[in-house]
Amino acid sequence: MSEVKEPLLTSSLRNRTKSTHGKLDEHLMGLGLFSDKEKYKIFLTLQYHIHQDAHQLYAHPQLARFIPNLQLRNRFDKVKEDMQDLEVPLPQAVKAPLITNISAAVGALYVVEGSKLGAKYLLHYVSMIGLSDQYGAKHLGADDEGRGASWRSFQSAIDTADIDIPVAVQAAEQTFSRVFDHVRHVTG
Repeated sequence: MSEVKEPLLTSSLRNRTKSTHGKLDEHLMGLGLFSDKEKYKIFLTLQYHIHQDAHQLYAHPQLARFIPNLQLRNRFDKVKEDMQDLEVPLPQAVKAPLITNISAAVGALYVVEGSKLGAKYLLHYVSMIGLSDQYGAKHLGADDEGRGASWRSFQSAIDTADIDIPVAVQAAEQTFSRVFDHVRHVTG
Protein backbone atom coordinates (compact mmCIF):
# COMPACT_ATOMS: atom_id res chain seq x y z
CA MET A 1 0.00 0.00 0.00
CA SER A 2 1.46 3.36 -0.99
CA GLU A 3 1.62 6.25 1.41
CA VAL A 4 -0.35 9.38 0.50
CA LYS A 5 2.03 12.32 0.79
CA GLU A 6 0.68 15.61 2.14
CA PRO A 7 1.21 18.47 -0.35
CA LEU A 8 3.91 20.99 0.43
CA LEU A 9 2.77 23.85 2.60
CA THR A 10 3.44 26.57 0.03
CA SER A 11 1.48 24.64 -2.62
CA SER A 12 -1.45 24.33 -0.23
CA LEU A 13 -1.25 28.00 0.69
CA ARG A 14 -1.07 29.09 -2.95
CA ASN A 15 -3.90 26.83 -4.10
CA ARG A 16 -6.25 27.50 -1.21
CA THR A 17 -5.79 31.29 -1.20
CA LYS A 18 -5.65 31.78 -4.98
CA SER A 19 -9.18 33.17 -5.29
CA THR A 20 -8.83 35.65 -2.42
CA HIS A 21 -5.39 36.72 -3.59
CA GLY A 22 -6.65 37.24 -7.13
CA LYS A 23 -9.57 39.36 -5.94
CA LEU A 24 -7.23 41.51 -3.86
CA ASP A 25 -4.79 42.05 -6.74
CA GLU A 26 -7.65 42.93 -9.10
CA HIS A 27 -9.16 45.34 -6.58
CA LEU A 28 -5.86 47.10 -5.90
CA MET A 29 -5.06 47.51 -9.59
CA GLY A 30 -8.58 48.79 -10.18
CA LEU A 31 -7.98 51.61 -7.69
CA GLY A 32 -5.29 53.11 -9.94
CA LEU A 33 -2.89 53.54 -7.03
CA PHE A 34 0.12 53.62 -9.37
CA SER A 35 -1.19 56.23 -11.81
CA ASP A 36 0.24 59.25 -9.98
CA LYS A 37 2.17 60.14 -6.83
CA GLU A 38 -0.89 61.28 -4.88
CA LYS A 39 -2.64 57.94 -5.39
CA TYR A 40 0.61 56.10 -4.69
CA LYS A 41 0.71 57.84 -1.30
CA ILE A 42 -2.54 56.01 -0.49
CA PHE A 43 -0.80 52.77 -1.45
CA LEU A 44 2.08 53.64 0.90
CA THR A 45 -0.37 54.19 3.75
CA LEU A 46 -1.87 50.78 3.00
CA GLN A 47 1.61 49.24 3.00
CA TYR A 48 2.32 50.90 6.34
CA HIS A 49 -0.66 49.11 7.93
CA ILE A 50 0.16 45.75 6.31
CA HIS A 51 3.78 45.84 7.39
CA GLN A 52 2.94 47.17 10.83
CA ASP A 53 0.74 44.09 11.28
CA ALA A 54 3.60 41.79 10.26
CA HIS A 55 6.40 43.67 12.03
CA GLN A 56 6.29 41.60 15.24
CA LEU A 57 6.50 38.32 13.28
CA TYR A 58 9.92 39.24 11.89
CA ALA A 59 11.31 39.35 15.43
CA HIS A 60 9.72 36.08 16.55
CA PRO A 61 12.46 33.84 18.00
CA GLN A 62 10.75 30.54 17.08
CA LEU A 63 10.33 31.62 13.46
CA ALA A 64 13.94 32.85 13.36
CA ARG A 65 15.09 29.31 14.15
CA PHE A 66 13.99 28.02 10.75
CA ILE A 67 13.39 31.03 8.45
CA PRO A 68 16.70 32.38 7.17
CA ASN A 69 17.41 36.09 7.55
CA LEU A 70 14.04 36.64 9.18
CA GLN A 71 14.75 40.10 10.61
CA LEU A 72 16.37 41.26 7.36
CA ARG A 73 13.20 40.34 5.44
CA ASN A 74 11.14 42.92 7.34
CA ARG A 75 10.23 45.88 5.10
CA PHE A 76 8.42 48.04 7.66
CA ASP A 77 11.32 50.50 8.04
CA LYS A 78 11.62 50.78 4.25
CA VAL A 79 7.91 51.62 4.00
CA LYS A 80 8.45 54.40 6.55
CA GLU A 81 11.48 55.66 4.57
CA ASP A 82 9.33 55.74 1.41
CA MET A 83 6.69 57.71 3.28
CA GLN A 84 9.36 60.15 4.44
CA ASP A 85 10.67 60.50 0.85
CA LEU A 86 7.20 61.54 -0.32
CA GLU A 87 6.30 63.48 2.83
CA VAL A 88 3.43 61.16 3.72
CA PRO A 89 2.54 61.49 7.40
CA LEU A 90 2.63 58.28 9.37
CA PRO A 91 -0.93 57.18 10.02
CA GLN A 92 -2.29 56.47 13.44
CA ALA A 93 -1.24 52.98 14.36
CA VAL A 94 -3.89 50.28 14.32
CA LYS A 95 -3.56 47.45 16.79
CA ALA A 96 -1.88 44.54 15.03
CA PRO A 97 -3.35 41.08 15.49
CA LEU A 98 -1.53 39.04 18.10
CA ILE A 99 -0.35 35.83 16.46
CA THR A 100 1.26 33.39 18.84
CA ASN A 101 0.70 30.08 17.02
CA ILE A 102 3.72 29.27 14.81
CA SER A 103 1.60 27.75 12.04
CA ALA A 104 -0.62 30.83 11.97
CA ALA A 105 2.45 33.07 11.95
CA VAL A 106 3.82 31.20 8.94
CA GLY A 107 0.49 31.62 7.13
CA ALA A 108 0.53 35.37 7.74
CA LEU A 109 4.18 35.68 6.69
CA TYR A 110 3.43 33.73 3.51
CA VAL A 111 1.14 36.57 2.42
CA VAL A 112 3.63 39.32 3.22
CA GLU A 113 6.68 37.51 1.83
CA GLY A 114 4.76 36.46 -1.28
CA SER A 115 3.92 40.07 -2.01
CA LYS A 116 7.62 40.64 -2.73
CA LEU A 117 7.24 38.61 -5.92
CA GLY A 118 4.54 40.95 -7.21
CA ALA A 119 6.55 43.97 -6.12
CA LYS A 120 8.80 43.43 -9.14
CA TYR A 121 5.87 44.39 -11.39
CA LEU A 122 4.79 47.26 -9.17
CA LEU A 123 8.28 48.76 -9.50
CA HIS A 124 7.66 48.99 -13.24
CA TYR A 125 4.45 50.96 -12.67
CA VAL A 126 5.97 53.35 -10.12
CA SER A 127 8.95 54.01 -12.38
CA MET A 128 6.49 55.74 -14.72
CA ILE A 129 5.70 58.26 -11.97
CA GLY A 130 9.34 58.92 -11.11
CA LEU A 131 9.87 56.48 -8.23
CA SER A 132 12.31 53.61 -7.79
CA ASP A 133 13.72 51.19 -5.27
CA GLN A 134 16.10 54.03 -4.36
CA TYR A 135 13.46 56.73 -3.84
CA GLY A 136 9.85 56.43 -2.74
CA ALA A 137 9.55 52.70 -3.46
CA LYS A 138 12.40 51.18 -1.47
CA HIS A 139 10.03 48.66 0.08
CA LEU A 140 9.33 47.25 -3.41
CA GLY A 141 13.01 46.43 -3.96
CA ALA A 142 14.42 42.93 -3.80
CA ASP A 143 16.00 41.48 -0.70
CA ASP A 144 19.81 41.49 -0.68
CA GLU A 145 19.99 37.87 -1.86
CA GLY A 146 17.66 38.61 -4.79
CA ARG A 147 13.91 38.28 -5.18
CA GLY A 148 13.85 34.70 -6.45
CA ALA A 149 16.50 33.37 -4.10
CA SER A 150 14.84 35.02 -1.13
CA TRP A 151 11.46 33.48 -1.98
CA ARG A 152 12.96 30.02 -2.57
CA SER A 153 14.79 30.07 0.77
CA PHE A 154 11.60 31.17 2.56
CA GLN A 155 9.54 28.54 0.73
CA SER A 156 12.04 25.79 1.50
CA ALA A 157 12.16 26.77 5.17
CA ILE A 158 8.42 26.67 5.72
CA ASP A 159 7.90 23.56 3.56
CA THR A 160 10.34 21.60 5.72
CA ALA A 161 9.09 22.94 9.06
CA ASP A 162 6.50 21.16 11.18
CA ILE A 163 3.55 23.39 10.30
CA ASP A 164 -0.17 22.64 10.65
CA ILE A 165 -1.35 23.28 7.08
CA PRO A 166 -5.04 24.04 7.84
CA VAL A 167 -4.01 26.53 10.55
CA ALA A 168 -1.51 28.21 8.21
CA VAL A 169 -4.08 28.42 5.40
CA GLN A 170 -6.69 29.91 7.72
CA ALA A 171 -4.17 32.51 8.91
CA ALA A 172 -3.22 33.39 5.32
CA GLU A 173 -6.91 33.87 4.46
CA GLN A 174 -7.35 36.04 7.58
CA THR A 175 -4.31 38.09 6.55
CA PHE A 176 -5.73 38.67 3.07
CA SER A 177 -9.03 39.65 4.70
CA ARG A 178 -7.23 42.10 6.97
CA VAL A 179 -5.51 43.62 3.94
CA PHE A 180 -8.97 44.16 2.42
CA ASP A 181 -9.99 45.88 5.69
CA HIS A 182 -6.93 48.14 5.45
CA VAL A 183 -7.78 48.94 1.81
CA ARG A 184 -11.29 50.00 2.82
CA HIS A 185 -9.88 52.06 5.67
CA VAL A 186 -7.30 53.98 3.61
CA THR A 187 -9.47 54.48 0.52
CA GLY A 188 -12.50 55.58 2.52
